[in-house]
Amino acid sequence: MIFAPPKNTGLTLGLAALLGLSGLGGLLIIFVRTASPSLLTFIAFVLIIVISAALIAVVYGVFGLARARYILSRNALVVDWGWRREVIPMGRLGEVQLGAAIDPALTLRPRGLNWPGQVTGLAPWREGDEVEVLATTPALSGLVLIEYPGGAGGLALSPADPAAFVQTLNDLRAAGVEDAVEPESRRAGLGDWPIWRDRPMAILVALCGLSVVALVGYITLIYPQLPAQLALHFDAQGQPNRFGPPAGLFLLPIIAGLVWLVNTLGGLWLHHRQTERIGAYLLFGATALIQGLLWAATIGLLTAGR
Repeated sequence: MIFAPPKNTGLTLGLAALLGLSGLGGLLIIFVRTASPSLLTFIAFVLIIVISAALIAVVYGVFGLARARYILSRNALVVDWGWRREVIPMGRLGEVQLGAAIDPALTLRPRGLNWPGQVTGLAPWREGDEVEVLATTPALSGLVLIEYPGGAGGLALSPADPAAFVQTLNDLRAAGVEDAVEPESRRAGLGDWPIWRDRPMAILVALCGLSVVALVGYITLIYPQLPAQLALHFDAQGQPNRFGPPAGLFLLPIIAGLVWLVNTLGGLWLHHRQTERIGAYLLFGATALIQGLLWAATIGLLTAGR
């Protein structure tokens, strides 16, 4: 039997957020492309990055909510939420309680990006424990709490009819298991990848990304002081052989950004495959080296072009 959480509020607000963020990001992109480089355009550039990250997070949340469902059978409880999937054999389920019977006034506060109608993440629970919330409300009055020793300590679910969900689950448990199933816990989200537990590499990736932003900021802030024409290329003897407007300098942070993006995605994929981590480290190290070379090239061009 399939129970779905109430989705209308979360999907409506999520799609509205996507439209709003996309519109704002589009306006900022137009502004950056048409305005002269300045502190204001650099701030707009940073906001575009922040909005892009927020868009990815909201898309991930909307996708998860759109696929959310709780499946009950005599053999197992299956929870689907986007790429998240939890298969819990009936024999492994602990106590199942209606949140309204525990404390209808209590609200869980899971960590992560959430909005009304889309509430996911780990939330503090009793005596220092945590419960994983895969629901559309943080209020216990709309939740079902399920103890599950193999998980985070418990699950908090929000079927549209919590009482019917609990009654059905109890009836199925009383009927007994038909076929044994293996437990499954699939966490395909990027936030669960092991790179975030490899602190030195995670810091290196972040610093390389900040280096790209800093390079854009450096060129943008010095731009008003630059002459109308700069040396943008040198021959083998070190003599300038191509001149152009200073806007050509922005090609360097574009290259830096593309290198960071491609190498980071490739490095994350390799790092996720435990046997390929040496390749990931080589990609991350190459990114840092290229960032340094591009910084040196930028400073060299500015020095030669004054």
